[in-house]
Amino acid sequence: MGEFRVIFAAADYDATVGFFTEVMGLEVERSFGEIFKGAILLAADGRIEVIEAGSGWDEPGVTGVTVSWQIDDADAEHARLTSAGASIVRPPELQPWGHKSLEVAGPDGLRIILFEVTSPQ
Repeated sequence: MGEFRVIFAAADYDATVGFFTEVMGLEVERSFGEIFKGAILLAADGRIEVIEAGSGWDEPGVTGVTVSWQIDDADAEHARLTSAGASIVRPPELQPWGHKSLEVAGPDGLRIILFEVTSPQ
């Protein structure tokens, strides 16, 4: 298999791209707008593709989806996100499976969990 990508239909495209770039610190790999607005963002080993709602991709999808990725330092990322204005749902906490994780409120109700591996399980 090749690249893994999550496609996110955003109610407010500009605010959503701004959240992922300015708050979460992701880099835009490329943008497009020929048929509808879209941006592909680099997210670790995968991609998050944000498209403008109303493009035909915004039919109801799976509910209960959470985006999660590994980070190097949960406390430092918590401090960075707080200063960037992110809405922190849950501050860094040690988990019994060897992670220190925090949760950030993403756009349109998206759950984002960031985790630091503290002890391999």
